[in-house]
Order: sequence, then C-alpha cells, then structure tokens
Amino acid sequence: MQKPPRYEILLAEDNSLILKLELRSLKKLVNCPIKGFWQGGELIDHLKQTANSEHLKLIFLDLNMPRVNGWDVLDFLENFKYKNSIYVVILSASMYEPDQNRALKYSRVIGYYDKFLDTQELSEILDQEVLRNTFNFEFKEELEEGERPHAI
Repeated sequence: MQKPPRYEILLAEDNSLILKLELRSLKKLVNCPIKGFWQGGELIDHLKQTANSEHLKLIFLDLNMPRVNGWDVLDFLENFKYKNSIYVVILSASMYEPDQNRALKYSRVIGYYDKFLDTQELSEILDQEVLRNTFNFEFKEELEEGERPHAI
C-alpha cells in the first residue's frame, strides 16, 4: 500500500486561464494534492487553517494580484510559524530585475520564473536539488528529450 504524499502544492494566480493551465500541468507531473487560489488572501487563510499539518508546502506564487498580492503573502510568510517547511517559487509576468532581487531576499523563496512555462520547464523547477531532497516528488511521467508540451 502506497503512503499518502507528505506534501502539497499550492498555486496563487488571479488569471483563471493561467491557473487552470498551471494546475493541469502540475497534475500531469506529480502525484500529490494540488490546490489553486484566486488571490493571496485565500492562500493565507489556507496556510493558517493548515498550520499544524504534517504536509510540506510548495507554493507557486504570482506577485501581481488584487487586494492581497504576492508581496503581502511573502511578508506574511516571513513571520508565519508553520510546523513544516514552506518553499515559494515566484511565477511572474514581470521580469523586472528589482522585483526579482526583492523577491529572492525572502527566506522561503527558492526561485523566480516567467509564469509562461511549459511542462518541461516546470519539471526542471520541481527537480531542483532543494525540492528533490525535501519533497522527493513522485513524478507521473517522464518527458522525452526535446519534447515541449503545451505552455502554461
């Protein structure tokens, strides 16, 4: 009998089409709980509700969202006491260098990427050493070399 995953992936993205594509791509790659949120406030509420969870968290975060934006989420996470590790990957349409530098100063941020990724690039993010060693993702399928599935 297979053990349930000890981690979950969370996506915060206010564009419904991009959120659907990101969710679909991640579900093709990994076998774990994946949840999407339309704005940062919903994500923060979920984190508060699951603060005592055994799950490690990997958050894909858009910075530019209405009301509670990605910066607000990052500020919240800096002081949030969570039972397990939380890692954040920024997915943004802004490749503005000062935004990148600012985001990478947050302790939980492990990367800053263009939000328009294909599945291969997403797979490479998940295969970073810090994530591979911590999460030990169970990948669903291997992509053939040179294969470029749909873009997110």
